[in-house]
Amino acid sequence: MTKESNKKITNTPPESTIEKVLDMCKELLEKQENLEKSNMEIVEKLRSAEEKIDKISQKREEDTVEEKLNEETTNGIENSVIPTECSDEKSSQTLPMTGKCFVLKHVFTDVQDMEDEERCYGEEEEHFGVKWQLYLLKLGDHLGLYFECLKSLDDEKWLISSYAQFKLISKNGKCHSKVVSDTHGNADGNTEFVGYGASEFIEWDKMEEDFLEDDKLAVEIHVKIKKMTGIYKNDLKSFGDEMKSFSDVVLVVNEKKFFVSKLYLAGHSSYFNSLLMGDFQESKKSEIELTGIDADDFQNYLEILYGEQSIDEITVEGILLVADMYDTPLVLRKCEEFLLEKSKKTLRKKLQMSIRYNLNALKKQCISEIKSIDDIKSVIPGNIHDMDPSTKKSTLTRVASSFKVPIETNSPLEKDEAGCIFIDRDPKHFPLILNFLRDGVVELPDDKKEIREIRREANAYQLDYLVLLCERKGVY
Repeated sequence: MTKESNKKITNTPPESTIEKVLDMCKELLEKQENLEKSNMEIVEKLRSAEEKIDKISQKREEDTVEEKLNEETTNGIENSVIPTECSDEKSSQTLPMTGKCFVLKHVFTDVQDMEDEERCYGEEEEHFGVKWQLYLLKLGDHLGLYFECLKSLDDEKWLISSYAQFKLISKNGKCHSKVVSDTHGNADGNTEFVGYGASEFIEWDKMEEDFLEDDKLAVEIHVKIKKMTGIYKNDLKSFGDEMKSFSDVVLVVNEKKFFVSKLYLAGHSSYFNSLLMGDFQESKKSEIELTGIDADDFQNYLEILYGEQSIDEITVEGILLVADMYDTPLVLRKCEEFLLEKSKKTLRKKLQMSIRYNLNALKKQCISEIKSIDDIKSVIPGNIHDMDPSTKKSTLTRVASSFKVPIETNSPLEKDEAGCIFIDRDPKHFPLILNFLRDGVVELPDDKKEIREIRREANAYQLDYLVLLCERKGVY
């Protein structure tokens, strides 16, 4: 047998070959990881770009609607009343509630007792630095519906131009609506009228038949402000012609020109970054028109970006609107700091603003200040469904502290197959407990035994005031 024939045959490759293969595998894995990382970055950039495009597209749609409304105004809407249909009827004309807008709501009582030419007023509300109020007026066989701006006509010249959609809404979903367009203020020589509306909004008999329930009438006025002048402070910084040499773009708001820097705006706002530095046609223009905002609000917004102290009780809401629309964290933060530390606005108004503009620290502060049933009633809107779910839950659990841990953590709760929460208490008086949480007061029965049962339940739910009401009936 030859020497070669004595060699052991094996399939094991040399160690150097194995190392080379391992190195190749490692290299391939690294390339794969880099490729996946690159793909993820591309996907993330595409997603981010898509979000910005969607946001700008949405803004353009809103601007288109705004332009359409402005066009209708010039074609004869001004100082006129347009009947509009609601969701239960075939045709519809809805006032776009984007931009500078707010809603006044009130439930009037004892409406049938109104005398001819008598007025019934809702509560005063503050929006965009100005107080507003709606009212009913009985005029013969018709009901008139109006809203007033409570700023004095003796002040220096001021003007607020707006659209308003007046609504009556019944519990069964029936609705009667009209859109009115007019102005408040004294800049046009007006020295008498502080409000406007629809004098023959609805026939009195029709109102009684379709909308009056238990002698109560639910009224809403949706207001969209087109323009405000003479309301705010004097400008702290100019963005006019003298800034031409320091700017590379002109932004036009309600015919007022602002000379600004693209790069500076883009650095603070993702919206302006996409609009001015992206691939949109506007990025190549030297002059761009912005719609859906007020020139004074934009002036104050720019002043804050350039270091001025422009936030006060009157300007803060308009600035927030612009900062939220144009996604500007710096301005949003400064407005929230003002509302947290300096503002004297009501708890209800602060909570409304925290929800509308996603100011979480302010919202948390508002919730923490709710201590009693009266506090809840002061912040909850006429329709509790107008609150977002998390705020509603936080607000209600502030008073009924026995519900707080179960609702917020979900852990101690027992639920059935349908997800209904099981509370290990006698259900007999639970409706009364819920009514007390909603209204802050209830009518107790005369039976001492029932009052004793209610007191026991109130004590279990830590409703001290309800316990006190029971004790006033002589039950301990």
